[in-house]
Amino acid sequence: MTSSEIIRPSTRWSFLILIVATLAVYALGNHGLIEPDEGRYANMALEWTEFGEHNWLDPVLSDVGHFDKPPLIYWVTGISLLTFGETDLAARLPALLGGILTLVGVGLIAFRKGGEKAAFWAVAACATTIQFWAMSRFLSPDILLCGFYTLGTALVLQKKGWLWFVGALFWALAWWTKATAALVPLGAITGALLICGEKDLLSRLRPLRLLLVILLLGSPWYIIMMNRHEELFSFFFVREVAGRITGHEDGRTGFFGFHFAVASVVWLPWWPFWIIRCRQLKDTWKNLSWNERRLKLPWEIVAATLVLVIFSCVSSKLITYSLPGVPLIAAWTGLMISEQSEAFRKKCVILFFAAGITLLIAGTLMPRFEDQVGRSSSIRKAVAIAKEQGADFLISDRFRPSLEFYFGENVWYITETDLTQAKDVAGQFIAAHFVLPDDLPGRVEQLDGDIWFLDLANRTYDWEPGLTASSIKKIEAGDLTLWHLKAPGPN
Repeated sequence: MTSSEIIRPSTRWSFLILIVATLAVYALGNHGLIEPDEGRYANMALEWTEFGEHNWLDPVLSDVGHFDKPPLIYWVTGISLLTFGETDLAARLPALLGGILTLVGVGLIAFRKGGEKAAFWAVAACATTIQFWAMSRFLSPDILLCGFYTLGTALVLQKKGWLWFVGALFWALAWWTKATAALVPLGAITGALLICGEKDLLSRLRPLRLLLVILLLGSPWYIIMMNRHEELFSFFFVREVAGRITGHEDGRTGFFGFHFAVASVVWLPWWPFWIIRCRQLKDTWKNLSWNERRLKLPWEIVAATLVLVIFSCVSSKLITYSLPGVPLIAAWTGLMISEQSEAFRKKCVILFFAAGITLLIAGTLMPRFEDQVGRSSSIRKAVAIAKEQGADFLISDRFRPSLEFYFGENVWYITETDLTQAKDVAGQFIAAHFVLPDDLPGRVEQLDGDIWFLDLANRTYDWEPGLTASSIKKIEAGDLTLWHLKAPGPN
């Protein structure tokens, strides 16, 4: 009897849950919202809670209609803010929810094939993968999509028919989180099952039927929006679908192997186990035909690879796009480790704890660097300084959506870009927060209060010297600078 068999499964799982919970929650709210993504989603969630000013179906960003994503992420975040208060921790709870759903799904996928030990190691591997840990602490729809699709996959692959319908509902929620991006893991899993000859699993997945259910349950919001705002038809199909494939107007370009390069780093420390497994099977595979080798490939690894391939074929490139591959890699890793010797698993225990400690240290150090990452810097500390100085109004050199989360409504962003995606949006007031550089001096003069200007250090615009030349005070806040433009007038 091995040492791991002496330890009861309930005890093992208790320790694992305690460690994973610590990794997930520790220092979750100890740093500010990272710009621009976390700030954008928190901003829109706050706007959603203003039920008297905006229609709850129309996503609004700084009082401007914003339809880049379906509304589920804003609704979930808004509910969290209403329940737990307007804090960084509350804003990130939806990410934590996505992480929990992912871990449950990973455990179920591994358990179906390899039993309790495989599920144990799959959850351990997923929880300590760099990208999963980081994204489960970062407010974005990516981790929520990952959670819904992973749990949905685990359920539709079960033998009980009624679980297929529950799993299909989770897949539909994945669509409500990030729309067509949810179809990438579905396509990757379907392709992997076909390549690996997993006919039984393919029959359980029922990909065509699943696709129809996703589109049926996921389309109502889009239909309502296009009926309410005619210009959104072109926005959805041209900008958001065709544009992301052929070249999105927001840029986000990269070389073809971008996602493979990213995954080689952010999928650490567990993806190299695939190399170890290949070495173990090298002699066996020599005597097999190409077709026999194909049939012995683990579908989880093939599916994770196809996720990267599919995203590599679209023009839009983001680090977060590789995230859906992590649960698949983790599920296979759990199966692989469970089949190894006791000595091998002891080394995996050491790796697990080393990875966990490293991630805890990273979470601890994050506040030291949150305002020192250039354009992505959190503005929480800068806003705290402005409030201490008695600021009544804040003007930003660029759109930093978390300013409203931390400071309130008295915020202006200087921009020459038309952010309007649809006209006649309920509660849409572009001039409330956005101002043209030429109009700024006159509008500043009309304000009665303490006015501060926030910009990125060592970044100067053509219009900026005229604005800051007569500043009263200058304060550095990491990579950001605060300029005191105007003191309140006499009473």
